[in-house]
Formats: sequence, C-alpha cells, structure tokens
Amino acid sequence: MKKSVFLFFIISLILISTVTLSACTSSLANVDGYKITQKEIDKYLSSAKVQNPDLFKEENKGELLKAEAQIIDYIIANKLIEKYAQENNISFTEKEFNEEYDKLQTTSFKTVEEFNKYLKDNGIDEDLLKTQLKNQLLANKVYEKVTTGITVADSEVRKYYDNNKDALFITPAQIKISHILIKFGDQDTAKKTKEAALEKIRMVQQKIDDGETFENMANKYSEDENSNTKGGDIGYFSKGQLIAEFENVAFDLKAGEISGIVETTYGFHLVTVTDKKAESIKTFDEVKDSIKQYLENSFKSEKFNSFLLSLKDAAVIKYSKDIEEVRNATSTTATQTTTSTTGSDTQTTTETETGGGSQSSTTQESLITPSS
Repeated sequence: MKKSVFLFFIISLILISTVTLSACTSSLANVDGYKITQKEIDKYLSSAKVQNPDLFKEENKGELLKAEAQIIDYIIANKLIEKYAQENNISFTEKEFNEEYDKLQTTSFKTVEEFNKYLKDNGIDEDLLKTQLKNQLLANKVYEKVTTGITVADSEVRKYYDNNKDALFITPAQIKISHILIKFGDQDTAKKTKEAALEKIRMVQQKIDDGETFENMANKYSEDENSNTKGGDIGYFSKGQLIAEFENVAFDLKAGEISGIVETTYGFHLVTVTDKKAESIKTFDEVKDSIKQYLENSFKSEKFNSFLLSLKDAAVIKYSKDIEEVRNATSTTATQTTTSTTGSDTQTTTETETGGGSQSSTTQESLITPSS
C-alpha cells in the first residue's frame, strides 16, 4: 500500500465532514447490533471544523448530510470486515502496524515532529488516524484472502489488446524539438528589455543564416538552462503538450527546418525539429504485462466489491430516518438498483454501469478497497 496515497485517503475522508448536530448517543445507524452514534461521527469532524468551517453553515446542511452518510457506510463496511476477519482468524501483527505507521509519518513528512505538527494544525485526531490505518491493514488482509487465486489467462490479455488497441494503445505522432531561447522582462534574471532580447535573437538568427549550426548557437546563446548544454534539445512532444504559440510553429516545421522568431511568455525562440515519429500502435509485447496487471486488479476489485455486498446482504443494517433519506436521494442518479431484505430491514445498493460491467456506487466499497 502506498503510504502517501493512504494519507491522502485519510485526510480526504476526514475533510468530507458532516452536518452539525448536538453531541448525543442516539443511533444514526445500526449494523448487527453495533450502534453508530453522533459521538462517533464527531470524531471525523475535528479537522473539518479547523479547515472548512463553512461546511457547517445551515445552508450546506444537505451536502453535509450526504457526507455523514458516507462516513457511516465507511464505518459499517469496516465493522463487517472486522467481523469476517474474526470469524476467519485474519489479523495483522503489532509489528506490521508500527511499521506502517512509521512509514506513514516519514513518507510525506521530513520528521515525526513535522507530522505531529501537521496533525495538530489541521485538527486531525491521531487516535482516529491510527484506527483508520488499522482498518486499512485489516481490509488488506481480507482482500488478499478473498482474491487469492484470481489469475488472468493469456487469451484474455490478447483479447483485451485486440479489442482496444485502436483506442487505448495508440502512440500519437511526435516531434523532437530543439530551441534557442532569449528571455526578457520578469522571465529574465538580467531584466533585459523586450527590444534588447529581440535584437539578440536576431543576431543569433543571422549567425545561423551565415552558416553557424543551430546546436552550437544554442549552446552558446540560449538562455534555457535545461537545454543550452544539449544543443537546445528538449525532447519529443505530441500535440497538446506545449504552449500554443510554440507548438503551432513547431508542428508546421519539416525535419531540419528552422523557424522564424517565435514569441511566447517565456521570451523569444528559434525552433527546429530534428526528428519526426508518425502515429503508431504499441505492439502486444510492449503492453501485455501492463494489460495483465490491469485485468488482474480489475477482477480482484470486482470480486472484493461483490464480497463486500455479500457481507451487507447477510447483515442486519438500520439507518436513521435522515440518513436513509439521504442515501435514497443519492441513489436516484444510478442506472440500476438491486434490493435485498434481511429480516425486517430493506437494504438498497446502487450500481452504475461502466465500460467493464457494473460497479457499486455505495461509498464503503471505494473507501476501503486496499491500495495497490
């Protein structure tokens, strides 16, 4: 699991926030007898109260209620995973947790002190952070068990390539560009005037016209520190990667041709194209490993999502009236709804059709699916 990704997930979840309600012990939801109270939800609010106080204004009540429903579904999913893990003797060690937490502290921060200051300044509760890391570690363990044995046949990889090569594996046309840059104004440490810069680029242009090579002139006069020791070479580019004034000129050049003077926000340029590559399709051998990994991850994600839904279907889950209304309102954007009943509780799970099949849009699946 990538620790920087996990930290972002933790902070993003905390920042989701929820509606301001008085601290109370009334149940907002109940999963197999476990009550999720406002007090528990409030643990997720400390950071939002520091960073996003506007979220708690009365006019934002609707959006904040949606966020509260998301947090509740996250808690429910983790409770169901925790129950499954206990029943199947799945756990992580204290050493594993300590190693992950140490990495969490040091991956995105230079020192532990800096990490602790960040938590304090942003109102992030360290105990909650640790709890969420434990949830993620346990979810990873369950994920590994549930998805063990999932493989992708070579024929499936080949079929995916054949079906998608004209759309997904095209390498666009590219040109290799060299340039000479003369800066002026705020872009220039020497603060040359625009007139002085224009005079200098014209001088360089004349030297090239008189027989000097573009490469030598770039090395001698270009003010682009990243390319003025490489003959002005800035590499290969496809359309859409450069600023318009520069790109339009460059892509109109023939290989070996030198442009006239081009003005951009960076200064004045002379541009030449040293190589051109036509649009091409990557070969199967070039992409087969990445396709196999993609398909394997997709199959595992689908299996894990189905597993989570099966845990929900087997559980007794109740929501408060406000939360139920929010969840039902959110589900109206979905294209397909399946309903399952356990005892007297009706649970609604929304699925949205995607290119690769249906994918659950309920929040808890996306929040706890392990990072890879």
